[in-house]
Amino acid sequence: MSTPEELYQRAGALLTDIPNFMHQGPLDPTEDQWLAGAIAVIEMSQSLAPNPDHNEVKDAKAAVTQVNNHIVNVDFRTQNARHVVSALRRALARLELVVPTAVVGAFVSAGDVYEAYKVVGDVLKTATDAVLLVDPYADESILDAYAVLAPETVAVRILTDEDKVSPGLKPAHEKWKKQYGDTRPLEVRVSRNLHDRLIIVDTKEAWTVAQSFKDLAVKKPTTIVHTPQDIAELKIKTYETIWGDAYAMA
Repeated sequence: MSTPEELYQRAGALLTDIPNFMHQGPLDPTEDQWLAGAIAVIEMSQSLAPNPDHNEVKDAKAAVTQVNNHIVNVDFRTQNARHVVSALRRALARLELVVPTAVVGAFVSAGDVYEAYKVVGDVLKTATDAVLLVDPYADESILDAYAVLAPETVAVRILTDEDKVSPGLKPAHEKWKKQYGDTRPLEVRVSRNLHDRLIIVDTKEAWTVAQSFKDLAVKKPTTIVHTPQDIAELKIKTYETIWGDAYAMA
């Protein structure tokens, strides 16, 4: 039986990686796996509710069947897929009532930029040695709004994509170095073909961020969720290797 924390992490991870069901033909294995994971979380989260809604699980399972069966009518397929996503978001909301969000992250509503700052800040404040922020589309806000929330003396590393990074990051980097010097160590490196948005703390824990930092909760809801340890270990190892191969921003 999964703990509430594990269920919350799984729900958040699923909501950060929703497949695109807008196509004809059979679902691919990734889509099948996502639907199965979503139903499992929805069903198990009901056991934590004081008044479980058994119809929600039944309706979600029916929607999954419709997503699988409608291989021609794309509109009907996506309509049912959205039904599953909505049920999963309600499951996440239930789990938030029993899980400390400062530890595992949060689902942030569209427009609630302050809450996004707060959640990221709560994560960064747990660092004692170093943080790694991964964002292919990084701009100056990753420093001005977020990296500055890390404690003093904690080394901040930024990893971004050379084809997607904003031109504003370089001058912000130079300004940071002049302003803080060694009191807030900073290094920015550039790589290629980055996809994830992550926060890695002390090379031990990872949080998955659903949007680029510059877009967090600006127009769309987002999730900032503690990554399950088995997945976190793989991501940390992968991104430490990428960091080692990346080159410093000129």
